[in-house]
Amino acid sequence: MNDADAMPGLDLAGGELVVRGWPATQPPPFGLRRDGTLLRGPARLRAAVRRGFAHAGLPFRDVLAQPPLPTLPPPPLLRTEASLLAIWRLGGHQGLTAGLPFDSRVHLVLGAITERCQRALVVTVDTGATHLWQRELGMAGLLAHADVVTAADAARCMPPLARRHDVLAVDAPELMPWPTLEAVLDGSAASSRLGFASRADARGLLRWSRGLGPLLGIVDTSTPPRTVELRVPLPQRTAEAHATAWHKFLAAFDRFAALQPNAGFGTFVQQAREDPEQRPALLAWHEALHLASWHAHKALLIADLLQRHRGERILVFTPDRASAYELARSHLIAPITAELPRTERLSTVDQFLDGTLRVLAGPRLLDLGVPEQFADVGILVGGGYGRDQRAARCRRVAPQGVIYELVSNDTVEVGRAHRWRGSTANSTAVFQPDRG
Repeated sequence: MNDADAMPGLDLAGGELVVRGWPATQPPPFGLRRDGTLLRGPARLRAAVRRGFAHAGLPFRDVLAQPPLPTLPPPPLLRTEASLLAIWRLGGHQGLTAGLPFDSRVHLVLGAITERCQRALVVTVDTGATHLWQRELGMAGLLAHADVVTAADAARCMPPLARRHDVLAVDAPELMPWPTLEAVLDGSAASSRLGFASRADARGLLRWSRGLGPLLGIVDTSTPPRTVELRVPLPQRTAEAHATAWHKFLAAFDRFAALQPNAGFGTFVQQAREDPEQRPALLAWHEALHLASWHAHKALLIADLLQRHRGERILVFTPDRASAYELARSHLIAPITAELPRTERLSTVDQFLDGTLRVLAGPRLLDLGVPEQFADVGILVGGGYGRDQRAARCRRVAPQGVIYELVSNDTVEVGRAHRWRGSTANSTAVFQPDRG
């Protein structure tokens, strides 16, 4: 055994952190387990192990340490950004923020790269957000010092990625599935970490802090755009089909609630997926939601809104790709869907950013693929996946802009829109289609 092997230190083996020569007088960081003379645990504990060795005054060998980058000029920071970076520095170069605008998130990552002189891994929700980050880092001249990947790709490729970066940044963790995010946080050996949540969710912040560090600050510098709720009646045939599907669901759910009064809707869904007798009711629930999310009257209303805001930058968040293509054919606007080639999607978004295109329509990839506060008008066409997705969509619209929420009247969309919004709209109106 040579001197290097005998020296206390840390390395990765089989995706786990392996620690040699931990001082017997000092308890190991929580999360490490003993394996003979070694300690093993998640790679995220690398920074805690380094601090422990330094506190004990022991020289150690960190095999995961990367050669530093050339000295880089620091980016210009606003006062809030500089304050958060200083708190992050005092907190051991780990922590997360809530409510920070996208531009400030980019500036903090640039500051982390230049201060630490280490490569960064930026983890995003989808390819739209990935392209946006790559674009901003490229404009700052630091794209060569960072890799930007989706959470799904990062979790799948974490073993080779674990060693390559000493700065980990996670954008919008609230939109990522927890098992996927946990695999990224536990598998990365980055000792410097930054997290950017969109809002101060106590449960989420507590969970994410385990892998990203303590809360650095909650920032709310933006004025929300005006929200207009437009209630749209269902066409007659659609209303009849919706009533039939809704009745079929309610009849089964009422029986379920009578037999299990303390069980919730989630339990009903779980049972219905496995019970052939209840499954038709669950399918009826989805059919009712589908009928309410898109129909001819919503299409007419969108036509009116596109004409009213002609020439402005408009994002139409559709409930599915079929409705996005229908709008594209009817109004000659660009659709953004996952089935389009990636290069085509990115080129279309770039044309929207430089003003060549004025309107984009799509179901999900616009949520984070367009800069915050860039659009003048946002149209939310029912559907959706909860308050976090709604908040992400609304942040695409400038404070002086307007957000239209199209909900089918006398359906579950009305109450759900209010819950996800968390407040009443600035104004509410009922759309009356021209029946002539």
